[in-house]
Amino acid sequence: KGKRGYITQGRTALNKEVNKEGNKEVNKEVNKKVFDQGLKVLHKDNACRFRAKARERGEEEEVDYTYFNKEITNRLIDRLEDVKERDFTVCLDLGTPDDAVLTSVNREESLSGNGGGIGGVRKIVKLQSSRGMRDLSEGEKKGAGSIGPATSFTLEEGSEFDVPLPFPDNTFDCVVSSMALHWVSDLPGTLSEANRVLKPDGALFLAIPGGDTLTELRGSVLLAEQERDGGVSVRTGPYVSVPDVGRLLQGAGFNLPTVDVDEVRVEYPSMFVLTEHLGRMGEGNGSKVRREGNGVDKWLAAASVMGEMYKGEEGEGVTSSVQVIYGIGWKRHDSQQKPDERGKIGVGKIGEDVRVEESN
Repeated sequence: KGKRGYITQGRTALNKEVNKEGNKEVNKEVNKKVFDQGLKVLHKDNACRFRAKARERGEEEEVDYTYFNKEITNRLIDRLEDVKERDFTVCLDLGTPDDAVLTSVNREESLSGNGGGIGGVRKIVKLQSSRGMRDLSEGEKKGAGSIGPATSFTLEEGSEFDVPLPFPDNTFDCVVSSMALHWVSDLPGTLSEANRVLKPDGALFLAIPGGDTLTELRGSVLLAEQERDGGVSVRTGPYVSVPDVGRLLQGAGFNLPTVDVDEVRVEYPSMFVLTEHLGRMGEGNGSKVRREGNGVDKWLAAASVMGEMYKGEEGEGVTSSVQVIYGIGWKRHDSQQKPDERGKIGVGKIGEDVRVEESN
């Protein structure tokens, strides 16, 4: 109920704002864009700028805000190696923060023995929406293992990944996107573009936050706002659910979709440390309809609620959970498994083909 309340609140406020314009064409365009992509680029650029300054001060080892993305990317890349007798030679990294995909693929050599990193990847092409993230990745190219540095591209300013991707059809053996596409307004369009640039029998490997993400934080802020203001406001963007991912993959033309879920719990000293980490990750609220600013009293109230209701395992700090949905889909090819035609297999009576031998 709480999750639906956030989504409904955002859509209702969005419709009210649009209706003031009185223009049907404007209404359609604004309703189509759920997220403020320009703001999200600023979030990522600011996170990169902070990391660059921390490096100059020699603080990189003390606070590494990329820990969560690295862990999820490693789990996603491990799925490439699970595909037997297959090398994904040329890989498109679609929006994954930092150089997490390159670093993860370079952890080990391919098990196939044909060279390259995990999954047989030999070349990575990286597409980012943030120039700051791209420039930071350029600086992280040094020290790459068996794979050379990634080739980086940046979308036009203010664009999302649902625009036509700047690559020809049938270019890549796989597309990998880890914790990046939850800020895309037209997710079906993005997945369709990923399908287009894949070679036949190529695969998409996707990790995206699900609807049960940050439930503790969202619930605490909701209770604080209800107590102080008598209502709630939009604090996070709408997330996809597990069934949504399977339907989206099929709707984008992918074959043999596979979906599984992880629930990751992380403990923090307080709610304020959690929100600091979210900001340094570039994960601030990017919804077009959002509340600008908030009173200190409401944040203190929310921190008190979270500290009481969601304590860590040892009774200290707070716990925050993230639901991560993994999806794998394959571009159609004649060599793939196909279901039998309807009615091809006859239906007999139960036990019809069972033979019982009598023994003395």
